[in-house]
Amino acid sequence: MQLIFKKNISKGTRFNQIYIPKQLENEFEVGDEVEVKLIKKRVQLNYSKKLKLSEFKEDLIKNIFSFLSKSDRILNIFVVGSFLTEKIDYNDIDIVIVTKEKINNFDEIIYNKLIDKFNLKFHVLTIEEQRFEQLLKICPLTQSMFSLYISSKKTSLEREKVIDKNHIKFLLMMPEDLLELELGSKTFLDSVRRLITIERFLENKDLEKINIESEKLLGKEIYITMKNNERIDEKDIIKIREIIKDKLKKIKEMI
Repeated sequence: MQLIFKKNISKGTRFNQIYIPKQLENEFEVGDEVEVKLIKKRVQLNYSKKLKLSEFKEDLIKNIFSFLSKSDRILNIFVVGSFLTEKIDYNDIDIVIVTKEKINNFDEIIYNKLIDKFNLKFHVLTIEEQRFEQLLKICPLTQSMFSLYISSKKTSLEREKVIDKNHIKFLLMMPEDLLELELGSKTFLDSVRRLITIERFLENKDLEKINIESEKLLGKEIYITMKNNERIDEKDIIKIREIIKDKLKKIKEMI
């Protein structure tokens, strides 16, 4: 009879350890020769699609997942955003953490732990599982965020799309405010991106080319200026507001 049992490696003071189950203590004795075989790595990178990351980025994400996976309050961890697609042109590392239930101040707790551990800039969003499932169905911005991702656990984020008019109207509030408010150029750019995302969501188009369409719509020079949050001329603000008005009108007609 072949004696087999499966156990996870635990951290010891001097050596990492594997403990023999009590019911098998008489089968495995001191001095017996055993064989240890790796079945499954505790930390894995699960890609939404084929992404080419540098070895540095892969190792960093593995270390982040390993560090955060120690918490039994976390169901899944995602890295999203420009860190995955840009070589150097990203401001921080976007981390989304799914929990079983809402945990007060968990964003701040995780953020501070990551800063202390890695000394890098992070943007952390934590969300309970039920709300996450809902947003995957109704929210264009959530679907766009997760058009590209790497997760700590193998998962599928494809959900049946639901058009929630109230949620869409809620997302339109910021672009509507910018028709009168004077804010930074980056805020204007974010609102244009938001409107393009909502429009493509309603038209059943892919949500991976938002930046390309934004640059095409605004013009490369204005797009780069806004992306860098630099001051834009009044004539450009007038042009951008006209774009926002047109998009708002079209979206409202679609819902």
